[in-house]
Amino acid sequence: MAALTRREFFHDLLTALRGWLPGELANFRIAQAQHLLKVYYAEPSIHYEVWVNGRDRHIEIGLHFEDGPESTQQLLLWLDRHILELKHTLGPDTELERWTPSWGHLYQHLPYQPLTEALAEDIARRLARFIVVTEPLVREWRQGRTLAARAHRRRQRPGSGLEGDRLVLTADS
Repeated sequence: MAALTRREFFHDLLTALRGWLPGELANFRIAQAQHLLKVYYAEPSIHYEVWVNGRDRHIEIGLHFEDGPESTQQLLLWLDRHILELKHTLGPDTELERWTPSWGHLYQHLPYQPLTEALAEDIARRLARFIVVTEPLVREWRQGRTLAARAHRRRQRPGSGLEGDRLVLTADS
């Protein structure tokens, strides 16, 4: 089987990925660079990535979160709570790692190999499985984060009778 250019490989991978994903997850956006492909839904800073790393001789498939220190820490903790089921479902070679204070990922490394149509199909299948398993967790985390932010804003609203987590009673109450 003839080797593909990275551009051809990522094109074939995206075509196959849409076929592997259920309808509600097949409507994603992409960002692409020479060596990597990003697939995302709500925000580009939290995305799925295929990185063809010829220098280190591996291909990475993963969920990357590059949204700042606070959300990275929250997502690491959230995913760590689910790591046993993630490893059971995605495979024991699935790893969760903080790379920098504002950047982390849940990932798998595959050995580097020539980029072929068959490899694009295999990686698309693996990435689809990654998305199907982890995107509900990301959405649940995001929803919890939104609800917590709303509750915090309500507590801080002047005249709400709340200061932080305490109810403040005044003579007028």
